[in-house]
Amino acid sequence: MQINYFIVGTVITLLIVLMIWIVKTNLKDKKGFERQIINRELKSREHPKPQKAEKAM
Repeated sequence: MQINYFIVGTVITLLIVLMIWIVKTNLKDKKGFERQIINRELKSREHPKPQKAEKAM
């Protein structure tokens, strides 16, 4: 049985490219997710300032 090295090399190269693409996409999504979480936490901690009551004349 002969091994077709061209096909094996092509498949391995495609798998490596796929893995690199998945890792890069995952890192980008992770950064976006972290930004969303941080923004939610900051917005939830902000409290509206109480308005001063105007004096009645």
